[in-house]
Amino acid sequence: MTTVDERTRRRLSTGHVVELPLDLSFAMGGVTVPARRKRLATVLPRGLSSLAIAPGVGCVALVGIQYHRVGRETGRAKDGADGAAETGLDPYDEFGVIVPVVRGSRTDLPLAQLADGEVGGYVHWLPVTTDPSVALGREIWGFPKEAADVTVTDGSDRIRVTVAGDGDREPIRLDISHPRFGPTERDWTLWSYTTKDGDLLRTKARIRGDVAFGVGSAIGTRLDAASGLADELGVWRRPLGRLYGSNVRARLFAGELICDDG
Repeated sequence: MTTVDERTRRRLSTGHVVELPLDLSFAMGGVTVPARRKRLATVLPRGLSSLAIAPGVGCVALVGIQYHRVGRETGRAKDGADGAAETGLDPYDEFGVIVPVVRGSRTDLPLAQLADGEVGGYVHWLPVTTDPSVALGREIWGFPKEAADVTVTDGSDRIRVTVAGDGDREPIRLDISHPRFGPTERDWTLWSYTTKDGDLLRTKARIRGDVAFGVGSAIGTRLDAASGLADELGVWRRPLGRLYGSNVRARLFAGELICDDG
């Protein structure tokens, strides 16, 4: 794990200060649904291709996150005292639309991509509930965050995600039943991709916690995705799998610029 001496501080346009790597804790639930690869190709930047699960078929992950802690402490930087400023944001809710992708693969064959390139997730859309969290994501990593009416409810048997509609978007509702088998302690590294100022950025996330995985939709899982979002990504609404974790921790590192030649 990174030591305190290796951390760097960043002040956001909102006046909040955060330390990188950013420490997070949260509850999360999500589903993975199949999608048409031709449609996914229209939203991916150069250098990334959607992960193929069958000929012509990729997938999309829809994830709700209820943050418990964002950074070390919660507060706003004191004027003229950056060195002693508290570092963190108030907790917020988030809904993520993420396209599993491969970078550097020379093939589109299912499974063969896994051995031929680097697997990660391209963050396509990320509505959140607070303006500081919008600034955090956009200013540091280029995450496509926007303020929206998002509610993530961690219930006894399911996690529920709702994104209210507005003049341009229809509402979204996602109910994810807890997987049948209990959670297992996991420790893994994920790569996310975004575009920032026209450049492709890769970000490492170290994730730890008890997470349960399930196959299929199961009773109690429901997906009411907006038709516009479903049409844009060519999404089928029957989940391939789902995941859930009530107390997950993550460390999100600074992004790394990726050149077109990889």
